[in-house]
Amino acid sequence: MQRSFLAFDVGSYSLGVPAEELIEVNRNLSCTKVPGSPKMIRGILNLRGLLMPAVDMGAYLDIPDSACESFSIILKVQENNIALMVDSIGDIMAFDTQELVLPPTHLSGQFQEAIEGAYKLPNGLLIILDTAAISRNAQNPHGIVAGLQSLPISL
Repeated sequence: MQRSFLAFDVGSYSLGVPAEELIEVNRNLSCTKVPGSPKMIRGILNLRGLLMPAVDMGAYLDIPDSACESFSIILKVQENNIALMVDSIGDIMAFDTQELVLPPTHLSGQFQEAIEGAYKLPNGLLIILDTAAISRNAQNPHGIVAGLQSLPISL
């Protein structure tokens, strides 16, 4: 079975996300910074009235040679919208799902959780990201139990 992925670069890494989750790719979108948010959350993006977290993929994956300033990949992951800030956009590529190489077990933290595996390219690897894990971490970056951060306050 074939599956398609949008390829993009963050620093020196070639990464991919499922094409079926892609809403659009934009350039030079500005987002509103949120005080106290972790470094990986660039802010909140308002795309035609649709609010979503803007995730700096260089900070999220701890890739030091990344700027993530120019391009935004807008995704719909399960019921959540999310913007991934990346360095450059590539092509949509199709691969046989049986060719997916699973990630090594020695990875740790968010990097381990964020990677589904990789496909071999003629000149390297296309690392496939687990967008559900990234969305989950972006929606809940401090690990707060769902519901606790929005308890009603009576005045």
